[in-house]
Amino acid sequence: MQKLTERAMRIIFLLAACVSIICAALICVFLFVNGLPAIAEIDPLKFLLGTHWKPSSEAFGIAPMIVGSIYVTAGALIVGTPLGILAAVYLARFCPKRLYKVLNPAISLMAGIPSIIYGFFGLVVLVPLMHRLFDALGFSGSGKGILTASILLGVMILPTIIRVSESAIRAVPQSYYEGALALGATAERSVFFSVLPAAKSGVLAGVVLGMGRAVGETMAVVMVAGNQAILPESITSGVRTLTANIVVEMGYASGLHRDALIATAAVLFVFILLINLLLSYVKNRGGNIGGKTLKLPWKKKISENAGKRLPSAAKAKISFERKRDVFSAAARAAVRAAIGITALVILLMVGYILIKGVPHLTPSLFAWKYNSDNVSLMPALINTLLMTAMSLLIAVPLGVFTAVYLVEYAKRGNKLVKVIRMAAETLAGIPSIVYGIFGMVLFVVALGWRYSLLAGGCTLAIMVLPVIMRTTEEALISVPDSYREGSFGLGAGKLRTVFRIVLPAAVPGILSGIILAVGRVVGETAALIFTAGTLAKIPHSPMDSARTLAVHMYNLSGEGLHIDQTYATAVVLIALVLLINALSSRAAKKLTLND
Repeated sequence: MQKLTERAMRIIFLLAACVSIICAALICVFLFVNGLPAIAEIDPLKFLLGTHWKPSSEAFGIAPMIVGSIYVTAGALIVGTPLGILAAVYLARFCPKRLYKVLNPAISLMAGIPSIIYGFFGLVVLVPLMHRLFDALGFSGSGKGILTASILLGVMILPTIIRVSESAIRAVPQSYYEGALALGATAERSVFFSVLPAAKSGVLAGVVLGMGRAVGETMAVVMVAGNQAILPESITSGVRTLTANIVVEMGYASGLHRDALIATAAVLFVFILLINLLLSYVKNRGGNIGGKTLKLPWKKKISENAGKRLPSAAKAKISFERKRDVFSAAARAAVRAAIGITALVILLMVGYILIKGVPHLTPSLFAWKYNSDNVSLMPALINTLLMTAMSLLIAVPLGVFTAVYLVEYAKRGNKLVKVIRMAAETLAGIPSIVYGIFGMVLFVVALGWRYSLLAGGCTLAIMVLPVIMRTTEEALISVPDSYREGSFGLGAGKLRTVFRIVLPAAVPGILSGIILAVGRVVGETAALIFTAGTLAKIPHSPMDSARTLAVHMYNLSGEGLHIDQTYATAVVLIALVLLINALSSRAAKKLTLND
């Protein structure tokens, strides 16, 4: 009986691991099966290179949207890359410990804030500011356009670049820094000419991830880019991206128009695949930092002890007189300015939302039923909790079982493992709007679930599956082999060891992944508009429509009639993000203590 149970559970683990492959394949097949016929009917050249998008005249040229996506993404990288890298350098090498305890949670908050809040802040603050700036400089424009969208997206990708770059910089051996100091370099030159070049692969990976975030962003771009489906003439011109094109028109599209939008999603998917391939190339090229030889680009007289092994820089008494040159002063000023700008952006955005929203957190806003007078957010809040529970109920078992198969059962060098990880990376990189279109066609239309809690929950479960799978896998790997060996030595079988020993030891790491997934669900907008719907009431069954908080805020901001309540909804969302970050930090501390 025990052997039969072992075999049955092994099969279950394997089937769970195959779900990510099936989901990735279904999305690919769905996009290309529905998109390629439309491209063929329109004509590939006219579709990709055509400059006119007029569905009423059956003109479906997406060149303006492709150009718009490229312009906005490039602008975001120009804004976010230098700020992100310099801020990461400051946090990794120059930040005092006390200040780091303040800045680190602030960056986490910045990463967790839903895109709808960024978009709303851009709409009510950045767009009017840019409009006044354009008028003062003599440029035409409403404030919505490439420049505004680039600045906003540049801010949004900052936490991604900072986090990945900081980790890469911290991973560089301390001997690189100490060796540069021993050769007479200043602390700034040691970091920028020794440590940073050694971490370039990780830093570049952060930039590529930021680029993927910018390409796939939907809601924030819709609110500040202008949504003009024409080739832009200047950086102040309104523009429409590929993601914005889908979300703006899919709600009423039909026939060839609808198929052309799905084909647009297929083109977007190809862009994301290319970015993922670039990221894989960067990671594979990273290699072993310690095995590289660095050429220091400055000339200094080498000490007599240069050929000997020097003790730690903290203990060594090196008699070099390091004069602060212009570069060192400029470098330190630059990293301080970068982290200062980042902190100022967080403070301004969160502070502005709190000042505007807290006074409007009235009892009527938490009424049990929504109506046009109270525009209560309570149904949306409950729907958010229900949506979170629904998606986690599906994703957590699949993600945990997949990780168990990969770590505990799969043999090394197994080709299936590589396919599973590739599928998970693909799912992790797909923009939410593509998930929304896929969920709408599969769950809402094909399966007949209509706009419902179930359709939205299943769509979000696929979205958060790779997050739970990755974090659980890392948590299982971190469990010492001695735990398993001790269990086997006491006569326990493989399955009993996994459930009684390994998984309990990995609970903090698994919980961290679940909390990250909750944050993704709470802040999601684009995917739920097309799967869960926008009905503002508490569902009586999983087949009823369910408007979540993020969708509720998007609808209020779009109507423009209840701006005060929109601010208040943003405050509730920020409070949820803070709660999620606090729980995540607590889980991480427990994991550290267990290690």
